[in-house]
Amino acid sequence: MLIDDKYLVIADLHLGFEENLRKKGVYIPDQTEIMVAEVIDIAKRCNARKLIVLGDLKERIGSHRRTEERINRAFSSWLQFFDELLVIKGNHDGLLERMVPRDVEVTGSQGTVIGEIGLFHGHSWPSEEVLSSKYLIMAHLHPAVVIGDADLREYIRVFVFSRVKLQERREKKKIIIVPAFNKFIGNALINKEDVPKKYRGPMFSRGTIDLRNSDIFTLDGLYLGKLSDL
Repeated sequence: MLIDDKYLVIADLHLGFEENLRKKGVYIPDQTEIMVAEVIDIAKRCNARKLIVLGDLKERIGSHRRTEERINRAFSSWLQFFDELLVIKGNHDGLLERMVPRDVEVTGSQGTVIGEIGLFHGHSWPSEEVLSSKYLIMAHLHPAVVIGDADLREYIRVFVFSRVKLQERREKKKIIIVPAFNKFIGNALINKEDVPKKYRGPMFSRGTIDLRNSDIFTLDGLYLGKLSDL
């Protein structure tokens, strides 16, 4: 998604996820170059020159040689196109500061603020500065919906436009939950099940996200309706 007319925001690429699938007997080609090219293509179409990765750039939580190679390839391409690159750390981004080029800014899981927007991954509680922003954007949930019946189903990654009521504040804040950029990793089917434990974060426990009354949009911006109607 595009914010402030110049920042492209993506999340949950999970570079190196192929290694985990291979251990489970699932073999797919390295998707790094494909995802890197997709990011640049989207940026060209919306004229974005700054990139924000909203957490979980990589799959392995610690250091791993093949993961580091993938990260180097990604930033080698992105640095040739984008004027600024920022990574807000997610729960998979341990030791990330050691792996990225010096020209890439890495900030902690408490998030950061761009204009009136507070951005954070979502696996841990954001900073007070982020929470004080007019709007919030988070990831981590991997939201998707399933459309159809048992004979013909389609799984669609979606943007969730919702509101969150923080316990210590009176007002409800507008919040956007962005989908995982990586189409091969698991998703929370938010119209068919409760949010799985591994995708939950403090915004679902210490705050109350009005998920059922959320507005749901596809990656192309098509409005699907209220979640409660899907």
